[in-house]
Amino acid sequence: MPRKPRIDISGFHHVINRGVNRENIFLCDEDKNNFIQILEAARELYNLTVHSFCILDNHYHLLIETHRNNLSLAVRYINSLYSTYFNKKMQRIGPLWQGRFKSWYVHSDEYLWLLIRYIEMNPIKVGLSSVVGEYPFSSSYFVFRSLKSDLLVSSLLHEKDIHDWLLPLNKENVVKLAEFNNASFEKRDSCFVQYKQIKLQDYFQHSDMGDRNESIFKAFMDGYMQGDIARYLNLSAVAISRIVGSERAKRELFAKVQGKGLFWSYAPDITYDVKKAELLIETILKYADLDDIKTVFALFGTRLVRQIWETRLKNDARFKKLNYFLARVLFKMDVEANDFAEVKNTRGSKLRLLAG
Repeated sequence: MPRKPRIDISGFHHVINRGVNRENIFLCDEDKNNFIQILEAARELYNLTVHSFCILDNHYHLLIETHRNNLSLAVRYINSLYSTYFNKKMQRIGPLWQGRFKSWYVHSDEYLWLLIRYIEMNPIKVGLSSVVGEYPFSSSYFVFRSLKSDLLVSSLLHEKDIHDWLLPLNKENVVKLAEFNNASFEKRDSCFVQYKQIKLQDYFQHSDMGDRNESIFKAFMDGYMQGDIARYLNLSAVAISRIVGSERAKRELFAKVQGKGLFWSYAPDITYDVKKAELLIETILKYADLDDIKTVFALFGTRLVRQIWETRLKNDARFKKLNYFLARVLFKMDVEANDFAEVKNTRGSKLRLLAG
């Protein structure tokens, strides 16, 4: 089978290479420092921007931005120089690397930020550090300590709050990262574009107004441009942008609540879709903090949130104080605490009925 063609165009690329047979090829700090010096030389020679890197014992990760179509040349230069250094030091012969390097073209901002977190978390994952920025052979070590180096570590990491980098990827992040890594591209003329297996109209054939926004988000995440979606649906690009942002925020909120363990009675790998909106709203009203409650109002609107509250929460005696607070403060209802004092515990009543 012919090898998949490498995307060598200018842009962001995630590069990995491992030692042959997965053997350790960075045996000490000197080896890793030497690799950094080679990376510095490659940066200057091939006009690269280094956004993130991590050098582990048997492999390395690079997130680099090329400004010319020279990815393969640059990485071959890096691998060749380090192989020469290591073989000479260890008095060995033969290939050092496990085949050709692997690379992925980074085609979206969400992919970019997930990838940086993934790379910077690697030392923690293998037990070489306990927090991001502690491992001295990763880009976050330089950035967090404002160390000066000939190696240009871009200011990209500074654009995010430092606390973002203390959070490991949750299961939804891992699934999304795998989807990005597995994206297929096809060559059209002189450029690569993401291959779309699903036609744009197929996303909306069976969707009504209730799940249209989710269909918009899926089409966007599969690589369709917001402008193309807007033209197909006869909506403005601004409207599509807002919908995509809102749908992304709902998934981020769902992942946050999941990370806190509030979906305790559901499978740990549960992910958000439009059918789980009611579950998310109910869970946040019952157990989340005020900031998350305000967020759910902003994302879903007072009307839907109140509807969920009235059908799932209002008559639950376990939440009398909470219901009074929600009614008075958030729904602006003219009620008193006594209005919820005599509410029957319907769940308890059902259990007693079954027990009888």
